[in-house]
Amino acid sequence: MASWDAHIKDELRLVEEEIARSVGSSQPLLKEIAMHVIQGGGKRLRPGVAILSFRAVGGEDIESVIKVSAGVELIHSATLIHDDINDGSDTRRGRIAAYKKYGIQKAIITGDFLFVQGFRLGASHNSREIVEIVGDACTAMAESEILQLNVERDSDLPLETYMRIIDGKTARPIMASAMVGAYFGKGSAGQIDALGEYGLNIGYAFQIVDDILDIDGQEASIGKPLGMDILDSKANLPLMIAMHRGGKESERIREIFNAPKKTWEEIDEALALVRFSGAVDEARKNAADFRDKALSALDDIPPSKYRDGLRELAATVLERSS
Repeated sequence: MASWDAHIKDELRLVEEEIARSVGSSQPLLKEIAMHVIQGGGKRLRPGVAILSFRAVGGEDIESVIKVSAGVELIHSATLIHDDINDGSDTRRGRIAAYKKYGIQKAIITGDFLFVQGFRLGASHNSREIVEIVGDACTAMAESEILQLNVERDSDLPLETYMRIIDGKTARPIMASAMVGAYFGKGSAGQIDALGEYGLNIGYAFQIVDDILDIDGQEASIGKPLGMDILDSKANLPLMIAMHRGGKESERIREIFNAPKKTWEEIDEALALVRFSGAVDEARKNAADFRDKALSALDDIPPSKYRDGLRELAATVLERSS
């Protein structure tokens, strides 16, 4: 099977070039911090989805979507800086977090800079529709972060609340990327909605797999210690499933999860209990269900190598190890 981005590598290279141009500054340190974050790797999932959606509906003038795709990625990079500060994370993608290397003040300023530059690119085509789509996604991200902070250490967190958190945190930005690509590709209203539905469900699946990797991944692959959600008392899906199972094991996981301070020995104990409970397999089935919904949304998109790329991306999301 070809990689999901096999047919858009040239376009993704143009996105990288646009991102690099957009972080130019008269203050060298500002660009240095921005590049530290941008060059930390990442899958470029959002611009990839935008470009594949653009091509899948027959888009030809690729320049029209490159700037917006780069803008979405810059906004995403800005949120990573702020997330690391909020979470107290030491690393990001295996590299030292920006605020740890450069200090909180400079990191916050850089996050603001990336956000502004990203929105500048997003609004560069003077399209109210695009501004609304991107603006709605950014609003959803902020609201989900506040919601997540409000429910920390809630071991009884309802599934509905968890879905609201990952909806804004991960799913809506990917949905926006797909819709933006389809819009610039001059897709029909039905195609734009269908690709938005694809992006939304891919986002849900992506975040659930992220949750699984925090419980049952490989530290060398994900670039951070396992159990960070337990350490921060943030309920991810496998944790929620395990804590709601009942019994002595569930009570012990809840006890560790709710504790204001935890040792790494306790975190390792909780991880082992979650794995033993079967919650990881159940969470993986949930991710697969969202993957299948994403694939179904592509039924009304004409067959092409770009639609195939979207389908291959859906498979990659479930199989990833980082």
